[in-house]
Amino acid sequence: MEGRYNAAYSSENVNVELGGEKGSGAGGAGGDGGAGGGSVEHKNGGGLRSMSFEGGGSTLSAHNINYTVKIKGKCCATEDKQILHNVTGIFKPGMSAIMGPTGSGKSSFLDVLAGRVDQDLVQGHLLLDGHPVPENFKCMVGYVVQDDVVMGTLSVRENFAFSAALRLPSSVKASERKERVNQVIKELGLQKCADTKVGNEFIRGVSGGERKRCNIGMELIISPPVLYLDEPTTGLDANTANTVLLFLKRLSRRGRTIIFSIHQPRYSIYRLFDSLMLLSAGHTVYHGPAKEALTFFKEQGFLCHEHNNPPDFFLDVINGDPTVIQMEVVDEDDLAEAEAVGQHDNLVDAFKKSTWNSNLQTEANQILSGFESRGGKNGEALEKIDYATSFGTQVRVVAGRSVRNIVRNPQTSVLTTLTSIFFAVIISAIFWQLDEDPVKGFSDRSGVLFFLVMNQLFLNMSAVEIFIHERAIFMHENISGFYRVSVYFLVKVFCDILPLRLLPVAITSVIVYFAVGLNNTAEAFFQFAFALVCVSMTASSLCFLISSTIRVFAVAQLSLALCYVLMMLFGGFLINLESIGVWLNWAKYFSIFKYGLAALYSNEFKGRTFCNHNGTICKTGETFLDEQEVDYDTTWDFWQNYVALIVYAIILLILTYVQLRRMKKHK
Repeated sequence: MEGRYNAAYSSENVNVELGGEKGSGAGGAGGDGGAGGGSVEHKNGGGLRSMSFEGGGSTLSAHNINYTVKIKGKCCATEDKQILHNVTGIFKPGMSAIMGPTGSGKSSFLDVLAGRVDQDLVQGHLLLDGHPVPENFKCMVGYVVQDDVVMGTLSVRENFAFSAALRLPSSVKASERKERVNQVIKELGLQKCADTKVGNEFIRGVSGGERKRCNIGMELIISPPVLYLDEPTTGLDANTANTVLLFLKRLSRRGRTIIFSIHQPRYSIYRLFDSLMLLSAGHTVYHGPAKEALTFFKEQGFLCHEHNNPPDFFLDVINGDPTVIQMEVVDEDDLAEAEAVGQHDNLVDAFKKSTWNSNLQTEANQILSGFESRGGKNGEALEKIDYATSFGTQVRVVAGRSVRNIVRNPQTSVLTTLTSIFFAVIISAIFWQLDEDPVKGFSDRSGVLFFLVMNQLFLNMSAVEIFIHERAIFMHENISGFYRVSVYFLVKVFCDILPLRLLPVAITSVIVYFAVGLNNTAEAFFQFAFALVCVSMTASSLCFLISSTIRVFAVAQLSLALCYVLMMLFGGFLINLESIGVWLNWAKYFSIFKYGLAALYSNEFKGRTFCNHNGTICKTGETFLDEQEVDYDTTWDFWQNYVALIVYAIILLILTYVQLRRMKKHK
């Protein structure tokens, strides 16, 4: 049976189209000797450094890798948990698979290889072609995450163009970027759907396999020396998964070094692997040619029976499945004894003593000796990888995508605008041309102003989804070196808060102000609109902060609603602020309601006299302001509420930016 699988595995029997045209330009996506043929320039403090990946790709080697993480223990204490134990591996151009049971550490090892973990928690050496990987190594390699992280409102070509505009150096001409995009589209077989939107929950887009290839293409744009994929077949049916892996095989035969974690592939996928690493509880069980794995297990006494899938067989053995027994076990007593044997320890020890490990250690030691002969950590090292484009270029490209996304996915903004119109009409109908009788006028006018503030706060709850919905895309693109955190933050502020929040305010102000009959002067109208703008900006800033802190949408919405309810209680409308105890009265300074209402109250009531129809009862607006504890004597008293809202919004935005900066972008 072993011979049957090995013969079927032979690369000559793998029916994959290996053709391709030679790449051109600055690091063509395709070419002889590799889709990574050509060169990629990385900008750093010393200028531009060109890295050539022609002819055979790169070799990545990991030497005695230990990886330990901090986990929460009892009583909120933290304790160390070692994920990887002295793992050594060499990954050459070709298809290198990392397999293992759940919790074996395969995804963690992939992240270590890609430089996507906290390096303070990693011990050992990671070398690229015998040299230590540079700082920010994660920015120069390609990493395809398990979940899709492409903008669904853009077409495949537009997503590739976005990656090219940000990840290729400014020295690469626009025509060369366009050519690179076209080459990657051709290389991945996406010509038919190149101008089709990828798709999201509102837009029907490309198929699952095409979407996965689109994710891969985003990384291939820079012709990375190594391409990593975390569970590339997740969420795909068997046929689509096989198609995606066939494309990866095609890339590897052109010189790509492709490393991926995978769980239990079917045999048609397994036969595409060049190299296989099997992990169990963070230890290496096997690392060598994939077609020789069955031989290793046979030498340990485990035979893969006919019609059994080798990957399933490997995991069954590693997990100690009692239905997979050693060949010498012949009766029930022997079976019970076999179950009691620590299968994990036996396999780990067997690999350490095997010729596969001996060959691995010999080659690894040669690479490590060359590294140490050049001075080790204190010797030659690749320079730090920096962003390929300038701050201004990043702002322009990211802002362009954001605007295009809003235009093509207008559901939220349109719904917000329609809701604003609806509530404005309802408020106008209820409070139409208010009477200036001081008995009813004060309460009615304060009521409409309260509902306007509340309307602005709750309408802006749609902003809470901004960072939650795009969290995966932002984290992946930032860690991969697409753009700076500050760029993404500024684009969201100026492309979301300002345009999408100002339009509903303008509509509400125009409809309500004159229909209700508020202070009928031009100056008062613009001050009224400005107050609502300040309230809307502050509310959106609070939404941004909560959405950048809480990753679950339902929890974020509940937290925001709780904040609004508390602010409403301390806003001065439902209860006089003097009635609140001193020990709790300080909370009013954190209420958007308080500042918004005070600004609108001053604008509406200051300097006005309200009388009934026959003029027998008259009261000044200052009387109401005194009852509401609103200061109005000086110009500063009038503007302090506007300033407070603006400062409030700025502080919230600063905290949002800090949270985005400190957001955990590695595992």
